[in-house]
Amino acid sequence: MTPAPKFQAAMTLYHLGGQGVWEHHLFRALQQHYRESELSGLREDLIGLSTVGWLRIVEQREHRGQILRRYALAPSARRLVEHQLDLRRCLPVELPAQTPAGEPA
Repeated sequence: MTPAPKFQAAMTLYHLGGQGVWEHHLFRALQQHYRESELSGLREDLIGLSTVGWLRIVEQREHRGQILRRYALAPSARRLVEHQLDLRRCLPVELPAQTPAGEPA
């Protein structure tokens, strides 16, 4: 069973630690396991998880008129993720190599 994309994103960020990942890299990685229609609300999900304190924005930039955010799991949410999500069954997705300065690849 595949978890909801926002929970897969939280698990992936859990495994990445404080460095986090740019949202477009996370989206691209999740495309390996989800249909585009399932990922259509991912950006809003990430913003929502940030609003409730699960995620923190590590860095934010503008590129071609769009705001790009680098997210990391908030330290206070680590135990919650461990408790709420079965991390032994759900593995993080493989992330592609990062491009410099968070520019879209």
